[in-house]
Amino acid sequence: MDSRLSAHAQHFLKQAEWCARLGSPFNAALLRALAGHIGTGGILDHLLLAGETPLSPEAADAGPLRIAGALHAMALSERDAALAALYPAARPDWSMEAVVPAALSALARHRDWVASFILNTPQTNETRRSIALLPGFAALEGPLHLMEIGASAGLNQHWDAFGYDGGGWSREGIDGAPVITTDWHGPLPVLPDTFMVASRTGCDRSPLDVRDPDERVRLISYIWPDQADRLARVRAAIEIAKARGVSIDRADAADWLEQQLAAPLREGTSVIFHSIAWQYFDAETDRRARSAIETAGARADDRHRLAWLRFEHQKALGEAGQDHLVDLITWPGGHRRILAKADPHAMRVEML
Repeated sequence: MDSRLSAHAQHFLKQAEWCARLGSPFNAALLRALAGHIGTGGILDHLLLAGETPLSPEAADAGPLRIAGALHAMALSERDAALAALYPAARPDWSMEAVVPAALSALARHRDWVASFILNTPQTNETRRSIALLPGFAALEGPLHLMEIGASAGLNQHWDAFGYDGGGWSREGIDGAPVITTDWHGPLPVLPDTFMVASRTGCDRSPLDVRDPDERVRLISYIWPDQADRLARVRAAIEIAKARGVSIDRADAADWLEQQLAAPLREGTSVIFHSIAWQYFDAETDRRARSAIETAGARADDRHRLAWLRFEHQKALGEAGQDHLVDLITWPGGHRRILAKADPHAMRVEML
């Protein structure tokens, strides 16, 4: 087998393990089955290797999450009715023996569309991550000026509208808001009665517009098909974003931060935040983004504060370790606090 295809097959199997661990037996079984078809000269080999810019086998998300997302998008939009009839939304008692042949057939029938779809990085805009970030927002003095990088469709910019339930604590959201739940461990969060959010902005290299039906399907497609609670939450969050209006700038994170932070800091607290986004930045973007933030932090004072709230894997933060951490750095002073650790979907949050 071509070494690139072998690497892709291993990524499919590794992602299948993560899907199983994070509560998606459907996606786990699908990716395991598809891995067995890589290297056979079929449609998967063509999609993974064809085109002017073949998917990199070094990128863990390059094949499995994109192919799975394309298949789910075809089912959601009924682009392929035969596939849609076999997916969990239509058939909760799904059979992978039926799904896999239909999936391979759909990939072949819609080859050009799939090839275009998988060029884009997966964007789950996982709303549950807001519950891990919430203690960080609560620790900051308002008014807050939100600046999200890797914002995707900007759903998590409306974290203050969501309801939350950590088991031993809860917070009511606005009417129609998703309720974010998690398995909470450690001290309960200390939350204010109200959050003072003065402005919201963000950037993404490929932002999704929730007002566009096709882009809504793309956004929902990256949610795993058998996770009805996640699908319900993202749909509710989309309705909030549509009602409130959200505009995400199409920009590289480093370019955007350099531009945004060149101006004087606004009165209150400017909050740069992101969740499972930094790992996609190359070394130069990492360096420039850090420099822009730290330079702006050096100008902060007691009336014009800056905060950097992160939910990322330790490796993405440049640290040894295997945990996803929530940490907060505040200026003036540049003080860092590690607030919590959680799994990538924030199904379990441990306050530290």
